[in-house]
Parts: sequence; structure tokens; C-alpha cells
Amino acid sequence: MSIDENSPTPLYRQVEEAILQLIDNGEYKPGTKIPTEGELCERFGVSRVTVRKALGPLADKGVLERRTGKGTFVAEKRLSRSLSTVMSFSDMCRMQGCHPGARTLRLDLTEPEDDDLKRLRLSDDTEHILLLQRLRYADSMPVMIETTKFPESFIFLMDEDLDDSSLYELLAKHDIRMTSSRKMLDIKLANYKESKYLKVPDRHPLLRIDSAAESADGRFVHLTHQLCVADRFKLYI
Repeated sequence: MSIDENSPTPLYRQVEEAILQLIDNGEYKPGTKIPTEGELCERFGVSRVTVRKALGPLADKGVLERRTGKGTFVAEKRLSRSLSTVMSFSDMCRMQGCHPGARTLRLDLTEPEDDDLKRLRLSDDTEHILLLQRLRYADSMPVMIETTKFPESFIFLMDEDLDDSSLYELLAKHDIRMTSSRKMLDIKLANYKESKYLKVPDRHPLLRIDSAAESADGRFVHLTHQLCVADRFKLYI
């Protein structure tokens, strides 16, 4: 990858674009350290000042992360997620060029808690609700533990293959479509089990999102408790 000194494009901009290309083609992978300024100078045949001018915008855009005393690293890819719209995790991944995945951790009928009855608007004598827990992936990286509770009438989901599938697409097959949801957000620290599933250190910060989703006919269809790896998501309203 050569730098053209006769090009009208400034040298630092050419170096910036070259580094982006190296990230895109996988030579510099997310989470890995890039060569030192001196090594980049040698590779591109430019001055240290030029390299620094090229790295600055990449760091400002969040493409690179500078870590004091350690060097410069390619930032992990983050998923952008809106809190004000209803969208499946699978659709969110596809829109951002990621391949969605899921692994079922638990699927069974369980006794409802008082809050479940209230938020799903079920009668007090309801004996069971359906609980589904899945580990969600983006490009094979675990990013979320998702626990969803349904009224027992959704027991038909037990006959579906819920691995690597979109829950909302499965519900749409039964003419059930989500139109709105109410969300609450806070932060928790990963416990031992969560850290193992999500491949993060113990007590790593997680975004906790609790939501209640409503269908087009006004029914509260499910309650969802999501634990997202905080540094793998960007949230906006």
C-alpha cells in the first residue's frame, strides 16, 4: 500500500485512508494493537508528524483507541441502538452489516412473579408463564443475555427453533407484531456466570434494559430483561 507524494490528497489523509483500508480488510483487527508511530512511518515512508495527523481523526471518530502506556488499538465495533423505536435485535444487526446469532440457554414454563402478572395484565390465578433466555451474538461475538417472559398462550414457541432466529419474525408468522415498548435503563456489574457467557471480566459493566412490549391490538406481549456489554453498544433516543 503506497503513498503518492504527487497526489493532491494530503499525505496524512492518504495514511488515514490506508489505515482504514487495513482495518476493513482485516489486517488490523478490532481489539488489537496497531504498529507504533515509528513502524507506521517506515511502512508508509512518511514523517512522524504526518502519522500523528492521520491517527488523530481516526481516534476522534472512535475507530482507534489510545491507551496510555500501552499504545493505539483498533476499537471494538459497537452496535447503535435506538431506545425510542421497536426493532428486533436481528434487524438491528443486519442494518449495521453484522450477522445476528442466538443460543437458547433456557426455555420452560415457570411460576409468574407478582410483577409479571401486573405488567403482562394477567389474572391473579395464572399458574405459568413462558420464560425464554438466549445469548445473543453479533458476528459471532456474544453481546447480550436476553431473558423474555410471555403469557402461557405463547407456548407454541416451544415448538420453534429459537437458535439463530429472530423472535419477532417468528411471532409475525402468528400475526403478532410489536408496535411499542416501554424501557427502563440502568447499569449493573457482571457476575461470574454472566461474565463467562459474555466473555468479559468479572464485574464488567453491563447495560440493563427492562422493557414491556405491546402488540398492534394493545396487548402486552412480553417482558424482556437484557444485559448488554456496555462497550459494545451505543444507545440513542
